[in-house]
Amino acid sequence: MVRKQLKQADPSQAARRRGAVSAEENVYRQGLAKHHRGDLNGAEFIYRNILDRNPGHVGAWHYLGIISHARGRSEEALRYIEKSILLGPDKAVFYGNYGAVLMSAKRDQEAAIALGKALAIDPKHVNARDNLVRLRNGNAEGRTQTEPPEPSEQRIDRMLRRGSQLAVREQFVDANRVCHEAASLPGGRELWRWKSLGFCPTVFQNEQEIDRYWEKLDHGLDLALHTEQRMDWRTLPRDGFTPSFNLPHHDKNCREVKEKFARIFEKAFPQDPPDPKETRKDRTKIRVGFVVAAAHHLGFIRVNRALIKHLDPQKFEIFFFSETGAHAECRNRVGRDDIQWVGFGNRFDETVRRIRDARCDVVYHWKVGGSPLDYFLPFAKLAPVQCTSFGSHGTGGVAAVDYYLSSSILEKPGAEEHYTERLVLLNAYATAHEPETKQSATRSELQLPETGSLYFCPHRVAKYHPRFDSYLKRILERDPSGHVLLLTGKHPEISRSLVGRLRGNLGETLMKRVILPPLLPYDHYRRILSVATCVLDSPVYAGDLTTHDAFDYDVPVVTQEGRYLVQRYTAGLCRAMEMESLIADCEEKYVDVAVRLGTDSDYRDAIRRKIGERKEKLFATDATVAEYERFFESVVQ
Repeated sequence: MVRKQLKQADPSQAARRRGAVSAEENVYRQGLAKHHRGDLNGAEFIYRNILDRNPGHVGAWHYLGIISHARGRSEEALRYIEKSILLGPDKAVFYGNYGAVLMSAKRDQEAAIALGKALAIDPKHVNARDNLVRLRNGNAEGRTQTEPPEPSEQRIDRMLRRGSQLAVREQFVDANRVCHEAASLPGGRELWRWKSLGFCPTVFQNEQEIDRYWEKLDHGLDLALHTEQRMDWRTLPRDGFTPSFNLPHHDKNCREVKEKFARIFEKAFPQDPPDPKETRKDRTKIRVGFVVAAAHHLGFIRVNRALIKHLDPQKFEIFFFSETGAHAECRNRVGRDDIQWVGFGNRFDETVRRIRDARCDVVYHWKVGGSPLDYFLPFAKLAPVQCTSFGSHGTGGVAAVDYYLSSSILEKPGAEEHYTERLVLLNAYATAHEPETKQSATRSELQLPETGSLYFCPHRVAKYHPRFDSYLKRILERDPSGHVLLLTGKHPEISRSLVGRLRGNLGETLMKRVILPPLLPYDHYRRILSVATCVLDSPVYAGDLTTHDAFDYDVPVVTQEGRYLVQRYTAGLCRAMEMESLIADCEEKYVDVAVRLGTDSDYRDAIRRKIGERKEKLFATDATVAEYERFFESVVQ
């Protein structure tokens, strides 16, 4: 408790310690560089200075020993190297050098053991293997190896990748520390100290935690906006940071926060949008480009295959921009021969050039913010008109994106206030879903309870807002034979946080009827749909793909309609089928609808029959394609 209070009293202490570690590491690298150049006096001076300040620095002890060995002081060398091995027992190079020095001291048996340990740690350790061969051939002279000084740029890239990996695992304190250390290196950028603005937990324990997070985020963005940032737009996918994917899951209006993120970066980009007259020179057809970055191509093709396939070839030319490795699978699924497939470049500026060189009239971004590349590409103004839609989960906040395509059956009056882009309301659903091949199974085959209702929550973990726990609890209390099946994702730490919260809010007795598998293979998920009683939408983030899938199986979906687009997908689909009885406006009604579906088989069967009779309206893609064609023509002409 005292330690915690001290940290709270002086939060700068940790930052000073991290800065000291980074400075020490820089000095150590300078010593290694001198050692490599043969400047043993300079290297020794640096190593000893480091040890004066930090007697536990493992590398300084070790390479001080290597210098002693080079000067013929074997006993001193062994003493220093043994000290380093005691402090860092997992380094193959240390044991390899120890073996080499032991060989020179005619202690062959000990040398063989040390070299064997080096190869046990790293079987590919060339120096240790060569020294072992020399030892067996009776050569008493072993060769030592000095750790090469890692080039600054290479080390920076490694540290930034490490920071990203830690952030994905939600080890945010460590991720932030690594980013600050990278910023302190020669060639580091102050912008990296702000990367934590893009960190956001997937699971919150209560709504108060969410509110505190947003207050802190808003304050941090204001500080970043008032701090001069040096940045190069060409390296922003590496150097910058993006709004967290989790933000739209918090029942908040994301527009202001996302606009603050965008304002940090937008001035770094060239302000030279393509000239529409130059773009359309020497052709009459409208050229539309679809930009699908990262690993999102399969999701895009699944919900927009019909759109790409059926755009009128007499009016439109289609370009598809993505990672080159995604082209073959997308080409096979689309089944259209006249699409131009353009791969991304190895560098961000090369990717921008390739897309702009295609001279598209309109570029459609599948996601604005799904990855750093997705986020920063729109800033580069790739075409005279840029637009996005449902793949962005609400506004992207980027002023360079002109239009957001949504649907009149989804948005509330006044919804334009939620968007940076100009909101366009299509008279059809804004994605062109098609039914997929059904997968079926029995509950017994899936090792699920064979009796009672199965309330399926097939969502990503971020959708399980703390408010949802109360809904689940009341449903299980009112349906004593029912079970909830809730996916917990692929990250164990995040899953444990969610399960711990559920256990605390539902209690041990009800948790016995909560089934918690990890993220499931797609086919397995669809087989569970075939045996589910109903699907439960999160009250703060509705299903889109999952709702289409459920209705395709004639499985009812219970939803609560909210203020924002991401809370209204399922309600819009219910209205399209004239099945408003599945839409709740409060927790009490939501629980009533779910429990009635779970416990009244006659009512449930009647609802399923209606879904079966009306669901074809959800998969009528011709209207969506026609709406997109009208939109593209209107913004170009």
